[in-house]
Formats: sequence, C-alpha cells, structure tokens
Amino acid sequence: MSRFDDEVRMDLGGIYQDAGDVADYQGASSATGILVVIDRDWQVYDKDQLPMRVTTISVMIADVPESRQGDQIDVASDRVWTVQEVLEDDGHERRLWVS
Repeated sequence: MSRFDDEVRMDLGGIYQDAGDVADYQGASSATGILVVIDRDWQVYDKDQLPMRVTTISVMIADVPESRQGDQIDVASDRVWTVQEVLEDDGHERRLWVS
C-alpha cells in the first residue's frame, strides 16, 4: 500500500463526516448509524456502451464489509435505496449504484 493510500484511508472518516449522511444498511452486511455519501449524477455505461446518469451511494468498507444487489440503505429515515450494482471498490470505500 502506498503512502497516498495510507493518507486517504486516514482522512476518509473526516471526508464522510463533512459530506456524509447518516444511514442504516441492511443486506449482505448490516450496520446502523453509518455515514454514506450520495452522488445523484454519476455516469455509467449500459450494455450497449451508451452513457447514462445514475444515483450512487458510497460506503466505507470498514462499516459495510460486503455489498450485493438487493441490499437496502435507509438514508436519514427519509428514503430507502436499493443496491443495483457495485460499481467501484478500492479497499477503503465502495461505490454502489442505487435506485
């Protein structure tokens, strides 16, 4: 692991503290009161390689060690999001396509 990776891992909690929302995660892993970051304008490509905009939620792997399609995330008791696909996992955080 590089020095940069170590610094990102150390600062990740602060980033989530500043930009995150409180959520409960149910599914492959269960966690309550975790911080998540919502991005409502993330670009992915469909099976025909056409771009489309989707909503994603990023979670820290320390809080949610495993994710899979169908897991549910209740953000601030306001809305329940369902995981469609895991888009990224860098070992520190995971980006999930939700709807």
